[in-house]
Amino acid sequence: MCAHFAMPVPVPSGVSAGQGDDPLAARVAAGPGTWDDEDWLAELRRDGLIGELLASGTIGQAAAEGGHGHRLERALTAEMTLLCLAAGALFPGQGYDMILARAFSMPGTRVRPGTPVPTGPAFSQARTRLGEQPMRRAFELDAARDDVPLAAGGTAFGLELVIFDGTTLDLFNCPELAAEFGVPEGGKHPKLRLVALLQAGTMRWKAAAIGGYHDGENALADQLEGALGPGQLSLADRGFFSMDRWLRFAAAGAHLLWRVKNAARSVPFRLLRTLKDGSGLVLLRESPNMPGRRRKEAGDRTLPRLEDTVARLVCFTVLTRTRRGRTKTAAIRVLTTLLDPDAFPAAEIAALYAAR
Repeated sequence: MCAHFAMPVPVPSGVSAGQGDDPLAARVAAGPGTWDDEDWLAELRRDGLIGELLASGTIGQAAAEGGHGHRLERALTAEMTLLCLAAGALFPGQGYDMILARAFSMPGTRVRPGTPVPTGPAFSQARTRLGEQPMRRAFELDAARDDVPLAAGGTAFGLELVIFDGTTLDLFNCPELAAEFGVPEGGKHPKLRLVALLQAGTMRWKAAAIGGYHDGENALADQLEGALGPGQLSLADRGFFSMDRWLRFAAAGAHLLWRVKNAARSVPFRLLRTLKDGSGLVLLRESPNMPGRRRKEAGDRTLPRLEDTVARLVCFTVLTRTRRGRTKTAAIRVLTTLLDPDAFPAAEIAALYAAR
């Protein structure tokens, strides 16, 4: 790409994860995800996550709608079991007895006066009776809420910013989980792989897909195609782009702003013209070997060629400074469906993605 396409975009100090940097800031700069970090969990506790779930009726509704075996339970009802599971996630270092005592003393719970705090073994049995569906339903209900105000940094160009990102989580070391999710080579614990769609600013989870450790992030992300819609601007890191995925996700009605690899053959585009702000209007077209690869991966030799589509390419350089004073540069290329350079200037697009 021509040099005049590039523009420098400074990023505040501490964003780059060099040695000696704040580890939590480095994780935030790397993108959202599920982090096993005490400071991050402490923020959730201070923000009153459990109280919010109770006040919104999410836990009660999930317990009422999900199938479970708690019909005759008086203490560890489905609702209280859900509440205890949420408390356990926020306080992972505490044992069952402490989690139960904490949950049963929370204001707003519908616990009958004089109800004794159950024991750890009773909670284990309650988790079995609860099953998966109520927890899944609680997540769906909370993710679908539209009454939570967008935080600073949660919008751009009048659109809601949403971000795709992935992470892995350690699981309890047992043969069943190892067989189900897989163990990294040389690792000791099974891991699951998780891809989520998050709301920028608040970092609220809007959708998620879970698979085994050896499952690809892109395959999991494809399960979230239906989570996008009009009024959103989707950000995604490099490695996520394929022309097929670009067309499918854009068809959902959301705008896309995705980073692509810098290699010349990594993106099948042809420059149509250079726009006045230095960005380029490009034509995405499948290369001769791409249809054959897609057909082989899908096991369907009848798949047609993908339709050509127009996108906009913005190239810029991100400058970061570590806490030790070192400066680093990274060349970034992003494709977007925001085609109008007057309404969506390249400099603002570059700054927006750099802030990710």
